Amino acid sequence: MRRLFFVMLIAMMLSLPQVVFCDDEISYSGSSTIGMSILDAGAVKAFEQKTGIKFKSVEQPGSGKGIKALLEGKVTMAGASRKLETEEKKQNLIGTAIGYDAIAVFVNKKNPVNNLTKEQIKGIFTGKIKNWKEVGGKDAPIRVNTEIAGEKRATMLAFQEMAMDKAPYGTGFKEIDFPRDQIVEVAKDENGICSVSFGLLAAVSADLRDKVKAFNVGGIDPSDKNIQSGAYPISRPLLLVTNGLPKGNVKKFIDFMLSKEGQDIVNKNFVPVRK
Repeated sequence: MRRLFFVMLIAMMLSLPQVVFCDDEISYSGSSTIGMSILDAGAVKAFEQKTGIKFKSVEQPGSGKGIKALLEGKVTMAGASRKLETEEKKQNLIGTAIGYDAIAVFVNKKNPVNNLTKEQIKGIFTGKIKNWKEVGGKDAPIRVNTEIAGEKRATMLAFQEMAMDKAPYGTGFKEIDFPRDQIVEVAKDENGICSVSFGLLAAVSADLRDKVKAFNVGGIDPSDKNIQSGAYPISRPLLLVTNGLPKGNVKKFIDFMLSKEGQDIVNKNFVPVRK
């Protein structure tokens, strides 16, 4: 009987959902914008040195996949470089804004065009405008690169909503996994263009930064003031997302990010929520 009891007990344990983390550990998955340009850019190290609390993991598969991992209980915190959707809020997800970002339209610095209207941007990224001469540039093909389509990347979705009126992206564009590498591609291609978080420019080497520029959109530049006020038309919040109210060590990290020290780290590449 005792043997049968233990066999049944083991079978029951194996049938239960696997517990992937303990409630008080910090494991992050989500936006590469937040992961690369805030967490890896000093926030994790500063928090660990200040508190002695260690991160278990920082993964950057994109906002959609990070939120999915949070809902499945695989991580304790997700990052979203966009607003939470209504359905996500209905599932008890709560987003805490730690900063604001602009999605910039980057081109090679040798490109003579400095300003585009939203309608022109929409035309380029839907594939209807194919030559730079159509927007005041030289007679050359426009070579668009994007993140990998179909992966629910927050930057692509937010840009599609804010700059393209939710119209579908064109086909035949070069797809690149890491947004930082999209900027690298444009630095090498005089006819290239991409839409990437403005904050990721800091993640590119100085020699390549000197070879790219960000367009003004409708005459408005992506300055801190214009991003925070919403005057720059392609801006978005940067959220740390929890399943329910933040608690334990995750709450301590979010509180740290809203402190002066944490906001100074955000301010290196983005616009902080608190000055």
